[in-house]
Amino acid sequence: MVRARTRSRAAQGFTLIELLVVIAIIAVLIALLLPAVQSAREAARRAQCTNNLKQLALSVHNYLDSNLTMPMGLYYQRDRNGDFWTSGSCLVPLMQFLEGGALYNAMNFQLNMYVADNTTVSGTGVSTLWCPSDGTISEAYVYPADSGAALDPVPLPMHYSSYAGNAGTWFQTPPDTSSVFNERMAQRNGVIFYMGFPVEIGKGGSPVRLAGITDGTSNTLAFGERAHGLLPTDYRHDWQWWSSGNNGDTLFTTYHPLNPHRKIPNFQCNDGCINLGGGYNTWVNSASSFHPGGANFAFMDGSVRFIKDSISSWQIDSATGFPLGVSRPAPYIWIVAPGTNVGIYQALSTRAGGEIISSDTY
Repeated sequence: MVRARTRSRAAQGFTLIELLVVIAIIAVLIALLLPAVQSAREAARRAQCTNNLKQLALSVHNYLDSNLTMPMGLYYQRDRNGDFWTSGSCLVPLMQFLEGGALYNAMNFQLNMYVADNTTVSGTGVSTLWCPSDGTISEAYVYPADSGAALDPVPLPMHYSSYAGNAGTWFQTPPDTSSVFNERMAQRNGVIFYMGFPVEIGKGGSPVRLAGITDGTSNTLAFGERAHGLLPTDYRHDWQWWSSGNNGDTLFTTYHPLNPHRKIPNFQCNDGCINLGGGYNTWVNSASSFHPGGANFAFMDGSVRFIKDSISSWQIDSATGFPLGVSRPAPYIWIVAPGTNVGIYQALSTRAGGEIISSDTY
């Protein structure tokens, strides 16, 4: 009888209540583990992003060894008709040091980047320039032949970059006729920036040498991130072109705070940037990322550090988009009023500002 009763109880299996309890326990375990899995995945993506920036920082030093200066950020170049257009980015010449020798050799530096001859370069994606946390960055876009994007009547394929060179506090672009050309060019305080008008018309500039970074290489930004996927979808494909040197493509400024989309409105271009067609705005010009709490930056000493959103930055006037205490009256020289609270973030973007910065502050 005992054996029969034992066999009968085993045949009953789980009750419905017991099954529901087991399902509930599994659901709780999944709920507990899922954030940890997502966090681990983001940590891996952030590590890959750090490695990408490390490669860029090393390529800059290889470029310095070969050329004794930093690469140019933006310059003007004639097209086949003799007209001036903004030309290639700082990233194109760095390809020779990023296992992109074939791509570097495919670029015809005698011609503007927008011509048909160089569409092979603009239409090639470079995974080293993509932050894996940005799901849209690897998506290409092809401008139709009649779109006006290319200088020649051919389709213009384009890929994008998650990373941009540090142009400094602001993007200074003096016209060739300016009576204060030298003064305005002197305010280009980053390390990769606008070079002025070509030598053909007597106006130009000089790239930065390592000796010119007097704030110290460990206190000066070289490259930063931009969250391409956070740009509005209606003009996302028009910005952050990897082969273009335009501000908003492969240059960023610290005029607005880090990750401005979380802090201030998306201001249309004011005097903090240069408007070359109405598309420049806060989110395009600023450093940003998908990483929670901040963004990765490469420094001029070759290191890569994560800068938190909480880093000290000057206060922005919510009505105008200008930093409080900063103005730019004609003839368009930046003026920072005495006593203005210039943040650590802005200080890190200048190469010779004379600031004393401790890593504890960021």
